[in-house]
Amino acid sequence: MSVGLLTYFSPSQRPYSITDLRVGSVAPERINAPLPFYVRKSVDELDAERLQAERSIPTVLIHDTQTGPAQLTYLDSVFGVLLPNLRMQMPDSLKHSRLQRELPDVIGSLSEAALRQLSGSVARLGAPELTEFVAASHQVLSDVYATGILASREGPLTRVTPQIRIGESELSISSVHEELSLQRGELLSLIQGYRPLVDTGSAVAIHEFLSLFLKPNLAVDVEQTQRLRDEARRSVASIKRRYLQDEMIVDQNTKVEQHHVDALESLAAHLAEEERKDETVRLLQTIAAATIAAFLLIVLGYYLATREPQIYYSTGLLLLLTLVGLATAGSASYIQTNDIPTYFAPTPLAAMLLTILLTPQVALVMSLLLALFIGSLFGDFYVALICALTAAVAVFSVRHVRHRNQFYRAMILLPASYGVLITATDVLRFVPHEQIYSHVLPGLVIGIATPIVIQGLLPIFESIFNVTTDITLLELSDLNRPLLRELAIRAPGTYTHSLIMANLSEAAAQRINASPLLARVGCYYHDIGKMLKPEYFTENQGLRGGRNPHDHLTPSMSALIIDSHVKDGVYLAEENGLPQALIDLIPQHHGTTVLETFYNRAIELGVENVRRDDFRYDGPKPQTKEAGILMLADSIESAARTLSERTPSRVRQLVRRIVQQKFSAGELDECPLTLRDLHGIEDAFIPVLMGTLHGRVEYPWQKEAGRKERRGGGPIASALPGRPS
Repeated sequence: MSVGLLTYFSPSQRPYSITDLRVGSVAPERINAPLPFYVRKSVDELDAERLQAERSIPTVLIHDTQTGPAQLTYLDSVFGVLLPNLRMQMPDSLKHSRLQRELPDVIGSLSEAALRQLSGSVARLGAPELTEFVAASHQVLSDVYATGILASREGPLTRVTPQIRIGESELSISSVHEELSLQRGELLSLIQGYRPLVDTGSAVAIHEFLSLFLKPNLAVDVEQTQRLRDEARRSVASIKRRYLQDEMIVDQNTKVEQHHVDALESLAAHLAEEERKDETVRLLQTIAAATIAAFLLIVLGYYLATREPQIYYSTGLLLLLTLVGLATAGSASYIQTNDIPTYFAPTPLAAMLLTILLTPQVALVMSLLLALFIGSLFGDFYVALICALTAAVAVFSVRHVRHRNQFYRAMILLPASYGVLITATDVLRFVPHEQIYSHVLPGLVIGIATPIVIQGLLPIFESIFNVTTDITLLELSDLNRPLLRELAIRAPGTYTHSLIMANLSEAAAQRINASPLLARVGCYYHDIGKMLKPEYFTENQGLRGGRNPHDHLTPSMSALIIDSHVKDGVYLAEENGLPQALIDLIPQHHGTTVLETFYNRAIELGVENVRRDDFRYDGPKPQTKEAGILMLADSIESAARTLSERTPSRVRQLVRRIVQQKFSAGELDECPLTLRDLHGIEDAFIPVLMGTLHGRVEYPWQKEAGRKERRGGGPIASALPGRPS
């Protein structure tokens, strides 16, 4: 499936026979057209010309010839009722009441101030002046309707071009009135040109009154306008130029310009298209792409099988690796196909994810293979080089990341690397300086965005693929977490044992290149099941007067109780949402070890049919280096407490004896610890144990108490300061 997808992502390549020239360089040879072909316009050029063609078509307006006369007739009828009533000698309140009954629409829309001004002005006019007033008002509206009223000049079609067409006439949209502009004051400026209206002193009231009779008589013919503009767009030719066979494209020693590059690109695309029409050629190209994809996967598989077997034999981790690789390759193919800037290819994202979730070595190998694939997609060595080097920088920047704020280092290193590498490669290729910035910008964006995106993706990948990162382990190492605080309160001896064991395991893991953090945090939680029955474990019995409940139980029952702390620990770990890597350490650090104390006791008591297997832990045996380290640290820390003489030689003998016992018993057979690792673990344990088991100089009262005890003078407690002797 992976080979098939990578083959699908691989586009057809540029024909090798067509020279690849860059703008600003010098043509090394004369290039003629081997066959007739067309140079098509670029998407930007075509869009610009289509927009220009669309702008050449004015917005078609429909002129409603009935609206103007109808509104003027309506004005005359209103004047016929309004003026006689305004000129009647009666209180204003009665006038307004009568007008409200007879002209509800008009009077209801006028403000009281405007109505009062009109009433006063009309009452003062004589018959000749009143006739002129009516005629002037009629003429204002006639002029407005003659010019034309449009509801709005800001429609989606009228914004394309300022030109409009009414019938056979073509004019600017600013030459017609806009309804809103008339109402806001444009009509008032027209009224100022008519003396009979201005002389009334009520121009503002007249403006408000005449605005009631404004109604658009022009409307955009959407269907006709859109049809004409669509035709104009379709009429734009997509062909820029046609070359005849043997026609010169560029002469030798000529400076290469953009039209030369466009012609060569079109020729390459034309030849590739012609070859793709041949079924045989197409099949051979598919086989070639599949061969390259297969070789890349073989290299990756060989590396995993020989260097990373824990990944090679893990279905989940292989699925993780496949998903990240194919997603990166697919993104690069989409970028190449859709003319998106090249350096948006997310190779640093894949490198960071694999470094944190798996190992830096796997991330480096995978990034190198992805860089080679992406370089083949773009047909550019420098793209492969930059993708490989920036992915290496991404691996370096997060190889030891434990805190989320450490991603800030990547946010500085990655953009800087992109900027330097892209600039350097562009200078080598004689790219014009003004174009380098446009190449660098995508690299800066991806360099800053990648560490931000990673922080959101990590929890998702951890939960889906059961991978535990150092960031999660560091959060779980907080000794104030509720589970560890409860362990410290309910089983303090076990808690202390876990802390000492954590120091041993961390030192050993550092020595043999295992995960020190996983070893330490695993020790914190390895015996959490003991907190449910703490009194049955020796390290916790000191707080209970030294009473041992096993003295009153049969050996088989004691073994059953001791063994149950493993199942209890797994249950508590799952209930508290611990990652699977820590849960696995709980049963594995015991392996299938025999509970020798209870087995020997059963023999001493003469129990019939005693079998060693009845006193074994259920396992499984340690499967990882960290689990093996925990098994050794657990046994050695417990045994070291029994040493009466804690000298380096005695400690070394104890450590070596326990390591040999575990090795001889086959408990370490299933984990990848080598004999060299075991020697390294022994050497790492000894200084930590000596620091833990160091002695102290006796206080004077302790020496006195010792002398009295040796003379038979009573217990040591009698010599304690502050106590009566």
